[in-house]
Amino acid sequence: MEPAWLVLLCQSCERTFGKPRTATDKRCPHCNHSQSKLLSRHMSANEASDVVALGNVPPEIREQLKDWMQKEAPSPSASSSVPVDGNTILSKATDDDGFITLESLKKALSALNSSIDAEAFAETASAEGELIRVDSNRWKRT
Repeated sequence: MEPAWLVLLCQSCERTFGKPRTATDKRCPHCNHSQSKLLSRHMSANEASDVVALGNVPPEIREQLKDWMQKEAPSPSASSSVPVDGNTILSKATDDDGFITLESLKKALSALNSSIDAEAFAETASAEGELIRVDSNRWKRT
């Protein structure tokens, strides 16, 4: 099985970011620069997220953060909720006109018994190019 997530380093602002392997737009979500360097490939979004987090902290605290992340990582059996993918959340939150609101995201996440913060989810989905902000607390799927 081929890794589904890429971790990239922006050649302009030098920040790391993640993108799905199938994403057509690989521009940096921080500065919108189009040139980036592939750092690594990962099977899950969680793995990629950890690498991005470590890549964007100052080098002097990177080891501390890595140790903390390993210590705080939940064990696979500790989670009682079923993992939910982003597309499922977005599908449940999209109205008949194709718009997503913060309220509809909260309802979708609640219906899926997810503890994900709706605002953080919308921000991440926007940064990954899955959502486009059309108004305050209102998005449209790309």
